[in-house]
Amino acid sequence: MKQFILLIATIAFLICPSICFSSYLVELKNGSTFIINHYWKEGRQIKFYYYGGVVGISENLIIKIEKTDLIYEEKTVFPQKKPETVSVKPESGVGTKTEGAAAGGAAEKKDDLFMEEFNALEKKFKDISIMTTPELYSFAKELTSFRDNVQKSRLGHVYVNQIYAIYSMGDEIENAIKRRSQ
Repeated sequence: MKQFILLIATIAFLICPSICFSSYLVELKNGSTFIINHYWKEGRQIKFYYYGGVVGISENLIIKIEKTDLIYEEKTVFPQKKPETVSVKPESGVGTKTEGAAAGGAAEKKDDLFMEEFNALEKKFKDISIMTTPELYSFAKELTSFRDNVQKSRLGHVYVNQIYAIYSMGDEIENAIKRRSQ
């Protein structure tokens, strides 16, 4: 009789996996929803495992968490485009980042020391065709210095697009120097 009950329980778990593998639908205030298989509360955050790591979301950002019949599947998604910048208030007191639309679709952050320096470098970059070779080397050092300063301040994730642009400018300077030495 015990074997019969065990057999029925095993078949029930195989037929209806939601009995043993519960999933939860999380709905955020910004309208986003996602499915998780387990969560817990730590302080004022709800934490859960997501894509191989632990994620914590403040309770006040969550509308509701409800049990669902949907199955949690962990998939790896590879982004097709460059990552977007996010607004962050850094601890180092550098300044507040804000975003707005700029020509060419690039994000522009106003009232920011790094953005002022980046805009000055972009302006200077437009004149590389009339720069001498020593000036090009000096400008390449300025670009490298800007990139290093952003990375040292641990704000590289905020200035992703600007760092990409710095690398592109560096490539153009390198090509200009090569053309002149031929």
